[in-house]
Amino acid sequence: SHLVASRWSELVDRTKDHSNIVEISPAELHNHISGENPCSSETAPVIIDVRESSELDLGKIPHAISIPRGVLELRIEKIVNIDSNRPIVLYCAGGLRSVMAAEALQRMGYSSDKLKSLSGGFESWREHGFDVEC
Repeated sequence: SHLVASRWSELVDRTKDHSNIVEISPAELHNHISGENPCSSETAPVIIDVRESSELDLGKIPHAISIPRGVLELRIEKIVNIDSNRPIVLYCAGGLRSVMAAEALQRMGYSSDKLKSLSGGFESWREHGFDVEC
């Protein structure tokens, strides 16, 4: 189990390096979304929660849209047009799956300069004491 976790972590690190996936800190994301209405602003990031539905009991980042990692490629274009200028921030529980999700969207044609993965994921967001929606 430890070996599998270690290989998974190495794969994520290689993906980050190879695909130039940019991470955003919880504080940076909080600054981006506080003060603007993320539903109406053209510059506010679209926040995508790639956790499984069973993980949502812990809450979510305000205004986040839940699209589990397993169906992300199927559903993303209904939420964010591939040509959209809005940044996309993806997050999961600890920040690993969201890197892989960002890489998948990059392969689909989403612009890498608009894709970000939340460093440390939802756990880090909560540890920083930022708002959580039920």
